[in-house]
Amino acid sequence: MSDRIGKAGWLVAAIFLACIATLLTFPPLLSAAVPNIPPAMLSQLKNMSPSEQAALAKQYGIELPASGGLGSQSTAEDVVGEPGEEVDVFERVQKMQLEAEIRRRIAEEQMEEEEEEELKRFGLELFDAEVSTFAPVDDMPAPDGYFVGPGDTLNVYMYGNEDADLVLSVNRDGQLILPRLGPISVAGLTFDQVRELINAKVSSQLVGTKAVVSMGKLRAMNVFLAGDVVAPGSYSVSGLSSVLQALYAGGGVTDIGSLRNIEVKRRGRVVAKLDTYDILLRGDTSGDVRLASGDTVFVPTVDRLVALDGEVKRPAIYEVLGEETLGDLLQMAGGLSSSGYAKSVSVQRREPGQSSASIVQFDLTNQTDLNARLFDGDSLTIAPIKDEVSNQVLLRGAAARPGGYAWFEGQRISDLVGSLDDDLLSETDLSSGLVVRRTGFGLEIETLAFDLGNAVNEPGGVSDIELQPKDQVLIFALPYLNESYQLLVEAAREEDESAERQFEEGSDGELVFTQIGALSEKQAEEKEDEPLFEDRSALIEEVVFRLEAQAKTPATTQVVEISGDVRLPGKYPLLANRSIDTLIALAGGFENSAYLSSAEVTRINFNSEGSAGIATFKVPLQQNSDLFELEPLDQVRISRIPNWSYGDSVELTGSVVFPGTYPIVPGEKLSSVLSRAGGIADNGFSQGAVLVKVEAKKREQAQLQNLIASIQRNVLAQSQTREQENNIGSSASDAQADLEFLEGVLQNVAGGRVVIDLPAILAGDPNADIQLEAGDSLFVPEFNNTVSIIGEVRQPGTFRYENDRSVSDYLDLAAGLTVRADRKDTYIVRANGSVELINSKRSLLSFTPSNMSELEPGDTIIVPVNEEYQPVLSRYKEVSTVVFQSIASLYPLFRL
Repeated sequence: MSDRIGKAGWLVAAIFLACIATLLTFPPLLSAAVPNIPPAMLSQLKNMSPSEQAALAKQYGIELPASGGLGSQSTAEDVVGEPGEEVDVFERVQKMQLEAEIRRRIAEEQMEEEEEEELKRFGLELFDAEVSTFAPVDDMPAPDGYFVGPGDTLNVYMYGNEDADLVLSVNRDGQLILPRLGPISVAGLTFDQVRELINAKVSSQLVGTKAVVSMGKLRAMNVFLAGDVVAPGSYSVSGLSSVLQALYAGGGVTDIGSLRNIEVKRRGRVVAKLDTYDILLRGDTSGDVRLASGDTVFVPTVDRLVALDGEVKRPAIYEVLGEETLGDLLQMAGGLSSSGYAKSVSVQRREPGQSSASIVQFDLTNQTDLNARLFDGDSLTIAPIKDEVSNQVLLRGAAARPGGYAWFEGQRISDLVGSLDDDLLSETDLSSGLVVRRTGFGLEIETLAFDLGNAVNEPGGVSDIELQPKDQVLIFALPYLNESYQLLVEAAREEDESAERQFEEGSDGELVFTQIGALSEKQAEEKEDEPLFEDRSALIEEVVFRLEAQAKTPATTQVVEISGDVRLPGKYPLLANRSIDTLIALAGGFENSAYLSSAEVTRINFNSEGSAGIATFKVPLQQNSDLFELEPLDQVRISRIPNWSYGDSVELTGSVVFPGTYPIVPGEKLSSVLSRAGGIADNGFSQGAVLVKVEAKKREQAQLQNLIASIQRNVLAQSQTREQENNIGSSASDAQADLEFLEGVLQNVAGGRVVIDLPAILAGDPNADIQLEAGDSLFVPEFNNTVSIIGEVRQPGTFRYENDRSVSDYLDLAAGLTVRADRKDTYIVRANGSVELINSKRSLLSFTPSNMSELEPGDTIIVPVNEEYQPVLSRYKEVSTVVFQSIASLYPLFRL
C-alpha cells in the first residue's frame, strides 16, 4: 500500500487533501470551492480504497471518520452520501465540478443579458472575437510595396541550361547570396525590385537560364504596444502585420482607450494615425498601415464619449472627435429609426463645476442644431413618434372592412361606405351612426349623428357628413344583435355545426370561418375568440367616458341619459343637433311597448350663483319634437303603454284539451285560460293539478335566503361561544360543511307551487279562481288512483286506492309503524298540495268507517320521526345511574 501511495506522489496527496479540507470543513461552500482536479490525476486517485484514502490522509495529519473512506460519513450528505455509506469521493468531486461549471455558465449568461440591456461602447467588440481574424500567415502573397530586409526568405527556381531550386535568406548585411553569381544587395528594395534584379543577373550571367522568384518565409519584427492597451509590451509579429493586427495580439484597446486616435511612432515621430471608425463605418482600411521593426503603437486615453440611445439604428456609446457635431454622431449611429421623433431630442449634460446635470433640447430638423458641438459625457435620447396616424379617418363597428383610411379634402361618409352590399354587414343598423370629431386643440371631442342609410343612398346629402382628419366614424349593429348576438355565435360554433354552416351562408361570417382553416391551430383559436365586430354599447361607452372626462363643470358635461321603453337605455353623448329623435334612434329605437305620445325630460337648471334646481316637463313625440333641444345631463324617460302586456304568456301542459303557451291580458284568470284551452281532458286529474307562479317562487326563494342567513348567524354564534364544547367531535369546519350542504338543498326547494281547488274553479266558483301573470304554468296530470305512504313505516310505497280503506288500513299495508314513528303528528298531503293533520285525539288504529271519506285518490300519508325518541337501553341506563347515585348518597347514613 505504501508503494502505491508513493507512486501517487506529493502532488496527488496535496490535491487529495484539498478535496478533504473542502468537503469536511466548508460544507456550505462545496459547489464553489471544489478544486479543479485533472482527469488523469482523478482517475489515478479513484482506484484507492476507502482504507487507503484514510491512510493517506492520516499520513498528512488529517483524521477521517472511523468507518473508513472519505465517503463514509460527512456533514455534506448530498455530496458524499448518507452516514455509514461508503461512497467514492472522487465521483462526487467530479459531480460537484460539473455542477459548479453549470452554475458558472448560468451566471455568465445572466451577466451577459444584463450587459446587453446597457449601452455598449461602439467599436470595442472589434477585439472581442475568440478566433483571430487578424493573425498574419507566412504564405500569403507579398504586396508590391513590401520592402525586403534581413530575415526574409526568397525562393528562386532556375530552369533552362541549368536547373536549381534555391531557398535563400537575406543576411544581416542585407545581401542575398546566389550560388555562382555572388552576393546581391537587396536591403531597402521592394520585392518587385528584388525580383527584377535577380532575373536580370541570371539572364546576363547564365546564358539560356531563366529564374522564377517568389517570397518565402517572411521575417519577424518587434513592435511595442503602449498606452491604453489591454496587454502593453513588446511583441514579435510578422513583417506584414498592420496596426490592427498588432493591437489584436495585445488584447485590444481598454475601456478608456481611444479607438479614433491611435498613433504609430517611428524613431520618435508620429508617422501614421488610425481611426477604427473609418473601417467600421465606411470600410476604409487605408489608415491601417503596415508596421516596421521597432515601431511603437500608442493608444491614448479617449477624449469624449457620448451615449446615444432610443430610436436610432445603432444605439451605443460613441467616441467623438473635437470637430464632430450632433449631425456626425447621428451618421455614426446609422440615422434615426423609422419611428424616431426628430423634432425634439433630449441631451443630458454634465457641465464641469455644476453639482447636477442639465437637459438640453435639440431639433434634428434644424441645421443649426445639427451643427451643435457635443461634450464628454453627453447622453442623448431619441424618443419615438406617437403611435397614431395623423392623416386618416377611422372606420369602426359593424363594417365589412373596419380600420384606418387615408383622408383627403372633401371626403365624406359615402367615400368610406359606398355600397350597402359591399361595405356593410347584414347585421348593420342603417338608422344611425356617429362621427366623433376632435375640437379645440384636438384633445376634446364632439359627436355628430347621421342616418347611415341616407348617407349611402344620397351621396352629398345632409346625412353624408364631410369628414376631417382624425375623425372616427362609428357604425353600429342592430340593437338585438348586441352582446347577446356574440354569445349566440359562439354557441353556434361550439354546439351545432349545421347552425354554423347556416350562419356562414347567411352573413359575412363566412370570411372568418374560411380563413381559420388556413391559419395555425393557435391562430385559429384566437380568431374564433374575436368578436365579428365591435360591440355597440362598448363604442358608445367609450365616447361617453371621453365626454365626461373632458367636462370642466357639470353644466358642460355633454352627456344625456335615456331610460324606459327603448331598446338600449343608458348614457349617450349630447349630439350636435340636440335632437331627441336622433337620441332615440341612437338608443336603438322604441320598444313595442313604448308610449309614443310624449316623453318625460328631467333637467338640471344651473344658475350663476352655483346652485341648481330640477325641472320636469313633457315633450311631445309625434309632432314638433324637432323644436325641442336637449341640454347637458338631461334625463329622458320613455313611458310604457298603460296595461301593456304584449308578450306575456302562461303555459298549460299535461291533460289539457289544447296544451301549449297562451298569451294573456292583464288581470286574466285561470278559468279564462282553461276555457280557451278547451278545458280538462277526459283522463285529466283536476284534484292533482299543479300551478307554479313566478311571484310565489320569488317569495319562497327570498324566505329561504333569510332562513339560510339565520342558520349562518346561529352557526357563527355557536363557534364563538361555549355551545360548541358540548358537541363531541364537532368542529367549525364540520359545521361549515353541514351549512353548505343545507344551503344546496334549500336552494332547490323553492318551487313556487300554489295550492288551488281546480274542480271548484271549473265549477265556476269565483272565490276559488286565481289571477295569472307572465311566466306562470299549470300542469294537469292524468288520473291517479293510488295512495302513497312515506316516512317512518316499515315498507313505504304506493298502493291502489280503495274507497273502503282507512288510514290504519294503509298503514297496515305498509307493514306498520317503526319504533321511531310519531303517531300523533301523522298528516296527509292532498293531491292538490294542501296539508291536513289527522286529529291527535283519535287513535290511528280506531278509525271507523265514518272516517274513511278523509282519504282521496292521489293523497300521500306521511309519518314523521319522533324527535323525542330514545332507545330503551339508554333509558334503562339513565334510570339505573340515578338509582345507583341515590343509594350511594344514602350509604353513609346506613353506617351511622
